[in-house]
Amino acid sequence: MIPALLLLVAGCKKSFSDLSKNENKPTSVQASLLLNGVLNDMYEAPYGDYEKWDQYYIINYDYYGNNRYDFGAGSDYYGTLRNVVKMDEEATNVGLPAGNVYNALAKFFKAYYFTKMSLQMGDIPMSQALQGAANLTPTYDSQKDVFKQAFAWLDSANTELGALVAAGDNNLKGDIYFANNEAKWQKTVNALRLRLLINLSKKADDPELNIKQQFADIISNPDKYPLMASMDDNLQYNYIYPTNNYPNNPGNFGVDALRYNASATYVGLLTKLQDPRLFVTMEPATAMVASGKSPISFESFVGANPGEDLGTMYTKTNAGQYSLINRHRYYDTYTGEPSVQIGYPEQCFNIAEAINRGWITGDAETYYKAGILATWSFYSIPITGSFTAYFLHPGASLGTYDTYTVDVDFLNYYNQSTVKYVGNSADGLTEILQQKYIALFRHSGLEAYFQFRRTGVPQFTTGPGTGNSERIALRFQYPSIERAANTSNYNTALQGQYGGNDDINGVMWLLK
Repeated sequence: MIPALLLLVAGCKKSFSDLSKNENKPTSVQASLLLNGVLNDMYEAPYGDYEKWDQYYIINYDYYGNNRYDFGAGSDYYGTLRNVVKMDEEATNVGLPAGNVYNALAKFFKAYYFTKMSLQMGDIPMSQALQGAANLTPTYDSQKDVFKQAFAWLDSANTELGALVAAGDNNLKGDIYFANNEAKWQKTVNALRLRLLINLSKKADDPELNIKQQFADIISNPDKYPLMASMDDNLQYNYIYPTNNYPNNPGNFGVDALRYNASATYVGLLTKLQDPRLFVTMEPATAMVASGKSPISFESFVGANPGEDLGTMYTKTNAGQYSLINRHRYYDTYTGEPSVQIGYPEQCFNIAEAINRGWITGDAETYYKAGILATWSFYSIPITGSFTAYFLHPGASLGTYDTYTVDVDFLNYYNQSTVKYVGNSADGLTEILQQKYIALFRHSGLEAYFQFRRTGVPQFTTGPGTGNSERIALRFQYPSIERAANTSNYNTALQGQYGGNDDINGVMWLLK
């Protein structure tokens, strides 16, 4: 019996590492689950600071915030990027070959997140980042190098996705945007590349970047570089009640419906252009209607100057002097309209801008008109005919609306001197940028702000309410962790860019 007992004891012997394992805690995760988290991190919702800084929809009650451009730290996506790296690793660990769909998308995500941080702050850690304990103090890559690497990633991602689509690959899982449609992801890769190239318009003649040729290569070879062809190709976040509510919804109506109002930057542009999208997105100022003006007269819509003192703005809003966001569209449901992150209209306007600037040949007007028509379709405005405008009845609760028939004809709208494309000139470029700004309403995070910062279109207004000595800030500061834990490299980056100061008014490389 004793030998048998010794054998039993010897057979049960375990190492310390075996005993320390938590069998209830996973040591690996499926690439598709990591993808799901990365995709959700892409989502930039409306109704927040970005929307105010885009000068679309501004706050009038200081208890809830303000419209100041006193930028703090920019976005920190390094946690998300670590998941991107892990997603790529896990796809390989389960036997997927090199160049698999997760590897291709990892390149897209790296380009997306690194450039997003760079657009906010300037130089950032990139080539030495994401190494964990192996390097806790990564050096900063120049903004130029960040974009050069992003373009290389996107070109590679397009090539890999093209091969996968041609082969009928079906390994993608967990995709909340395109339901695992790899062909649509390939279009998104190329749409992002066009966006980033346009963001470098001031560097179009840099021989190392080759901006114009990159743009031309994409447009001239649609078989290799497919692009979005309609609104069906939008990278957009769809709301599903009750798991993810639209930011403006009936549950929030009593709290914030009067705390925000229209910005004159957005409303003023729409009234100038006699644009029917105004009747879908905003409501008439009740004081204007009370004075005898028609609710569907453009004169009835008034936005507030974002630079106005908040106390004054609040008083005027409550007196009905300013338009509010359309509460039928934005508060009457929990699901709301999709939030477009990268969209077909923006792509159209980016191509039109490139033609206007002489980067590529083509008919800018065709893309300009396509972008406008696409946004009309988003709001269900017919090319010709009529639609119903719904405005909350003054003093009523949700569900009680006054309805008005709005007659529209796209040709009449388009043939206005303020709308019709005047050609490849500075005035034509302004028209393109104005329409792009309208199309980005409530979409794509800070893209409208980035456009203003790059081009000055449309003109953003300032005043005491916007702070920062009545200036629009030009950049975000670095996260405080950089100052505390990566001090030497942080200071070197500041010295090389902004005279040693983490200055929100500093001019980054791509704006020079």
